[in-house]
Amino acid sequence: MTTPQTQETVRRIQWGMASCYSGLGAWCLFHPASVIALGFTPSYAIFNRTTSLLTRCFGAQAMTAGLLLATSDMTAKSFTIFGAAMVPYLGFNAWFGIGPGRGVLTKLLWLDFVGNLIFLSGSLFAAKLLRDDEEDQKKQQ
Repeated sequence: MTTPQTQETVRRIQWGMASCYSGLGAWCLFHPASVIALGFTPSYAIFNRTTSLLTRCFGAQAMTAGLLLATSDMTAKSFTIFGAAMVPYLGFNAWFGIGPGRGVLTKLLWLDFVGNLIFLSGSLFAAKLLRDDEEDQKKQQ
């Protein structure tokens, strides 16, 4: 059992991440044209029915992830796994930010990179808080 202070801190981290996922997902779902216009350089910013559909699907998946994150009872293990799941996103950011894909996405990609780092570090911090709290509880018994 975790202390109320740890529970509150972890819950705030979890809600913060869930809000970002859901909010940005909603943006993709309801305003795909603006996402494409702001996210892609002019050579790649093609808006048609297909790109609109794909952007909306991406947004719906992000909203689902946000909903699950907001309503799940996360453990140290699930936070660690969620944090590890951010690593491929950081690879994506590197590929399109400084790697061979450079020039496809706008400089706003760096906001995505920062967000992914925050998700990674927030997840690992929440996992550490829960693990430390569990260890303290075991020592007291």
